[in-house]
Order: sequence, then structure tokens, then C-alpha cells
Amino acid sequence: MAAVTRLRCPVVPSSGSRPLSATPLRVSPLILVTLAMVVMASLPCSLATLLPRDESMAKEVSAAVLDVMEAVEGSVGVAVGAAEHTVITLTDPAAPDLLATATHLTRQSRARKAGRTHVVLPLPNATTRNISQANSSTVLTLARRMRLLSRAVTVVVAAESGAFLSGFAQWALDHRLLVWGTRLLVVTSLSLSDLLLLMRTHWTFSMMNMLLMNVEHTSTSLSCGLYTHLPYTPRGPLVVRLASWTPARRLVPTHAAPLFPDKFTNFYGAQVNITALPFPPYWDERESAAGRYHGTDYLMINAIGLALNFTVTVLPSATWSDVTDRVKERVSFVATVIYAVFPQRLEHYDYSYMFEYAFHAFCMARPELKPRWQSLYYPLHDYVWALVLAVLLLMPFPFILISRAGTDEGRSSTTPTATGQLILTVAGSLLGQELASKFSPGVSGRLLAGAWLLFAFVLASAYRGNLTASLTAPKYPPRVETLEQLVDSEALVTMPPYGAQFRDFFKESESSDFKTLGERVKIVPTATEGLLQATSYRQAHMEARRYLELEIARRFTRPDGSSSLYVARESVFPGLSAWPVPHDAPYKPALDRVIMAIKEGGLYEKWSRDVLSEARQESLQEQPKDQSRYEAAEAPSGGDVRALTLTHMQGPLLLLLLGLAAATLAFLLESMGKHCY
Repeated sequence: MAAVTRLRCPVVPSSGSRPLSATPLRVSPLILVTLAMVVMASLPCSLATLLPRDESMAKEVSAAVLDVMEAVEGSVGVAVGAAEHTVITLTDPAAPDLLATATHLTRQSRARKAGRTHVVLPLPNATTRNISQANSSTVLTLARRMRLLSRAVTVVVAAESGAFLSGFAQWALDHRLLVWGTRLLVVTSLSLSDLLLLMRTHWTFSMMNMLLMNVEHTSTSLSCGLYTHLPYTPRGPLVVRLASWTPARRLVPTHAAPLFPDKFTNFYGAQVNITALPFPPYWDERESAAGRYHGTDYLMINAIGLALNFTVTVLPSATWSDVTDRVKERVSFVATVIYAVFPQRLEHYDYSYMFEYAFHAFCMARPELKPRWQSLYYPLHDYVWALVLAVLLLMPFPFILISRAGTDEGRSSTTPTATGQLILTVAGSLLGQELASKFSPGVSGRLLAGAWLLFAFVLASAYRGNLTASLTAPKYPPRVETLEQLVDSEALVTMPPYGAQFRDFFKESESSDFKTLGERVKIVPTATEGLLQATSYRQAHMEARRYLELEIARRFTRPDGSSSLYVARESVFPGLSAWPVPHDAPYKPALDRVIMAIKEGGLYEKWSRDVLSEARQESLQEQPKDQSRYEAAEAPSGGDVRALTLTHMQGPLLLLLLGLAAATLAFLLESMGKHCY
């Protein structure tokens, strides 16, 4: 085998980022033979001018391409039916002979393998300012639709101009033409310096599944060099010559790698750029013996780095928009903080394997207890109080009738009880006072008095028991626990800046509750400010449930373990969440494979439990002194029995003051009446 030829260059993608990994592509034998035809159809016009235009030369160049395709077919054998394979050829309109050549080679290839779909699409000239961007958009949109509808797709780009290829590289990104499963074959005739510059400055050529065939010819002979860009090798990024072709020696490999190598199985210790902002328990930043970063997502990206042999560099980000903007620009390979999957977000970036159900919930301030001065009223329901009042007003009448009738076994009473004194006796017996006068001595009077005293005893016992319970263990008012109750409460809902996308999602929902919720969402600068507003105002704050539970445990928990905030029992929606990655990132298959292994192995759930447990332990360790002072102030000196305070006795004291005020007013009125008479 010929010696390996490597062209070393500092190949760094134009975005400044580095990929992860991809799964090996398995290619159909039928695809590869088709490529021979299409590549020849794509040869640039420079060949038409520098090479003889005869049948023998056309057959010679065609043989070179067919040899390349047969070599790829032999290295990767997958049975994909010819009818399932589509070859899309994009040509430079500046090359006038390309369409005719494509037609000629299409017929030649079909003679060998029938059934493939061949499409030849001329792109607008990237160097011509007069051609509108809409033309390229139409062509590439059609090509992408064909890619989505086909099982196996090969895109062949034939061009003479480096400027055209640079324009195509950007168009392919803008219109999402390529994914890792799509093979890109670029056929051109460039100088070595132009070739290196092209492959090291464009994501499409440096990162995607691309092979460049450079036609290197003289006046008497023809040869082709096949190059690819390997972003990660033990020696750093390299442009490697994989093979050569000449009419005499045919295809001669110059490298151990296949013609379409898997670029991302090993990063060889390279650094990968990522973006993240604190979002505990998923990602947190704080200095400790374990390092600067903590959280479940940090632990997972570290595990992925061990599997794929890379380290991470966290790029600085000021806002959540910066986190995803760097992903869209391909400066960051992945945002390692979970994001809920929304259709609106898919327009800007893709997602990794969806590994987390981020149940979004809301928290609110705990309902305040009713004023203590109303403690005398709490033990009985409103209907009970109304019934007691009605009975108290009605009961004196039967006593008065029985007393005045004076009937007792046929004998008449000669000393009927005074009406006013009888009314006071009935009311006093309800309050447990001594009877100021006797009821009617007859059998009917005694039966009525017995029934009344029994009723008063049961009512007073129940009232005293409930009063004691309400004073020592007060019951909180009902809390908002569901989405429907939140909507009915008419409370505002705060969210951090990224909540704007949630708000738009809610407004576009067909659910009336979600639409109403979207109208009430208020964006606040930070999540902490939203939680503070929830404690001060009658409003809610919405976040991922795990985040809310951790932040409340850290910042809003009192020394006795109670909290001023509570998390609603029901989640607003169970949103699938994952990491944002650039559109059609070639390393996404490898990233997904490791994430899936971590998730299915139960590691992510274990990390979640560990992080929450550590947070609770740290919160308890930070509050020992405050907790001891709190317990000393609250605990009684005589044991565990909790004594009633003035706060509990507000009702009786206020009732006493009201009674004194009423007695004083009555005394003044009586004095004035006697003085007047």
C-alpha cells in the first residue's frame, strides 16, 4: 500500500465548535454504483476545457468514479433497494456541460443498476449578485423534501469555483439539506491551498459526512485525489488524503480509514464547548472541593465525556438567550441544561435524546391563618351558629306558655315566672350558668327543661373541644393545587425570561385553561425574584418541579422546617425535556446513544436523588444556630406541652372589652334616664 499522505492544517469549524460523535452509516451497494453516474454528471466545466472531449476520456473519468463507488460498496455493505435510494446532483450553472454530462452518465448507470431515483438540480451561481436568494431557497427546499421522503440519499455537488462551494456550504446549513446519514460528495478541481481553505472554514465540509474528489489532471494524464476532514485525531484536526486514482493503477487507498469515515467515535481528549446557566438541581455553579460545577446534567455530560474521550469548556453566558444562541451559531455544541420541547423552539435548534420529564409546576405562598380574634367563631360552622341563634330565640316562648298556663296534672299555677327572668334563665343555661329561677314545676315544663339542658350541654362540650383544637392546632385555609384552581384564582403567574416561549405555547393551545394561563404569565428578570414576589403578593411562580423544591428548601425554609411557599400537588404539564443541539448536528447520534445508556441504566435518577439529598443536608447544616435559637424561644420551660399565648386568646379578650364597653354604655343610659325622671 502506498504511504499515508496527511495534509495537516489547523482545521477549526467556522463556528468555533467541535462535535461529539455519530453512528456508523451503512450504505447500500446500489447507492454506490449510482454515485458513479452522478459524480461524472457533476464534473466541472474545467474538465471539459482541459481534457479532450471524446468518448474515451469520458469513459476514463467515469471509470475512476465507478471504482471509488465500488470500493465504498465493498467496505460498507447494506442492502438498500435501488428504488429506496435517491441521488440528488446539484450543479454549478457556470459549467455549461454539466447537465449534458449528467444525462449521459445517468443512462450509463441505469444500464448497470436500474430503479434508482436521479435528480439533477442547477443551483444559482453563488458569485452572481443578480440572482436572488429565493432561487437557491426553492432548489434546496425541494432537495430537502426529497431527502426526507427517501430512505437513503446521496447529495453530489459539482462545481469549478471555490466561491460557489462556499455559497453552497452556507445554503446547506440554512436550508437543512444534510444530516449525518446523508452522504455528501463534492467533485471539483481546486488547487491544494484552496482545497485546504475550503475544508477548514466551513462546517458543511469539515464536520458533515463529506468526501471531496479533486480532479488533478495534466495535459497528458488524469488523476483524482479523495480527501476528507477529520476534526479529531491524536494529532489534532487534519485534512487527510484517503485514496488516489489513476488510469493505470486504478483506485489506490492511502489511509486505513474508509472513504466515508466515522468522524466522532473518539475525540482523543479534545475540548468541547458547551453552554449552561445555573438551574439547580440540573446545573449549579458554586466552588467546593468537588469542583466548580454540580448537578445532574453536569454529571451526565462528564459521563458522556468519559465515554467519548473529551473534556468540556463552559462558555460564558449572561442570559438564557445567550445559551441557545451560541448553540444555533454552532459555537456551542450543546446546551447542557434541560429545555422543554416546544414546536417554536424546534425552528431554532434540535434536541438530544429526550431523557427527562420536567414536570412544570407552580408554587404560591401558604395561605395565611384567619385572624386570631375570630377564634371564638371558628369552632362552629356558619349554619350551626344560625341554627343556635334561631333555637335561642324560639325556646323562651314554650317556657313562657307553660309557665303562664300553670298546668300540672290539672292544677293551675298561682306563681307564674316573670317573662324577662325566664328569658335570662334560658340564655344563661346555654352558657353553663346557674339557673337564676326555676322552670315550671309541671311535668311538661320539666321535660322541656331537660331537653333544653341536654342540648346546651352537648353544644357547649362540642364548642369547647373544637375551640381548644383550633387554638392549639389551627387549620390552614384551602390551597390552590391544580391548574383549574389556579385559573379560577385569577392570580398572576411569574416566569423567568425563557418563560416567554412557554407563554406563547400556552396562548396557542386549544385548552381554555392554558389560554387563560398564557394571558396571565408575567416575565421577571430572575427566578429568585419571581419566588420573592410569590411570597409578598397573591401570585404564583412556575418552574420545573425539581427546581422549585430545591430552591424552596434552600432559600425559603425556616429553621423549624416549615416554608413560606408550597409547590402545588398537580403539575401544569409533563413536558418532555432534552438538551438543545444545533440543527442536524452530525454528533447527535453518538450523543443520544450515550444518553440513552445513562438513562436506561438508572444513573440519571440516582444523581437526581443524590443532589437533592445533598442540598437538604447543606440547608440543615447552614441553620443549626438559628434553629436552636428558634426552638429555645418557642419551646415552653415545663416540657413539650405548648402553652396558649395572648395571640391565641385575642378572641376572649376582645369579647370582654366589647362587653365592658356595652355595660358602660348601658350604665350611662340608665343614669341619664333616672336623672331625667
